[in-house]
Amino acid sequence: MRGFGAFLGKELRETLHTWRIWVLPAFILFAALSSPIITYLMPTLADRLGSMPQGFAISVPDPTSLAAYIEYLHNLGELVLFALVIAYGGIVSSEVRSGTAALALAKPLSRGAFVLAKWLSQLLVIAVAAAVATAVCVAATAALLGLGPAPEAVAAVALWFVYAIVMLSAMVLFSAVLPAPAAAAGAGIGVYASFAILAQFEVTSRVTPAGLMPVAQAVLNGEPAHWQAPVATGIALSAACLAAAVWRFSRREI
Repeated sequence: MRGFGAFLGKELRETLHTWRIWVLPAFILFAALSSPIITYLMPTLADRLGSMPQGFAISVPDPTSLAAYIEYLHNLGELVLFALVIAYGGIVSSEVRSGTAALALAKPLSRGAFVLAKWLSQLLVIAVAAAVATAVCVAATAALLGLGPAPEAVAAVALWFVYAIVMLSAMVLFSAVLPAPAAAAGAGIGVYASFAILAQFEVTSRVTPAGLMPVAQAVLNGEPAHWQAPVATGIALSAACLAAAVWRFSRREI
């Protein structure tokens, strides 16, 4: 892991001073702010549309803090993860195509350190953005609808974060294997769709990372949740993806 610390610091500084800091964190913050606001305003919007033709009606339940947190979790699981797949399709391959990887590796930096520093730098960005956004969501929800099940919401976001680790690790692997960012993004969307399908079946949902979002939903609702197996298999799959990415990149022509 020669040169890991120095390259990680370089990646973090680059993230803070380039467009990267505004991409995924912006999506996460948008989800955090829009969820309680939309939930709070939905009855008003329904009233404005109340003059519907005869035979049509719009029924909107009373806004609650739980509904706001559910909307936030749904946005994280759909909008934010989709943005993650698109944003990180070129996390490795774009550096190779631009020649930046060759310049970095000409210094005392191992290829394994290159890949893992890329992964960890973006994981830290996601972690900080999710923590800040969740605090913002809880504060906005408390101001508009009451505090509600805030601890359960934090626990649900923590489970989503494990899901984000899995998807980020998969994107690092795809970007190390596939030369085109669009191809890597397409593969990532395929993984996301596969997880969505597997989550519909109890046998796969209980023991694979596909169950992380259903488990997060159950935790948020205060229902019994068997989160240990999805978390363990998610971490194991992430480690396998990273190991495969390092192995493949070590043998890739730069």
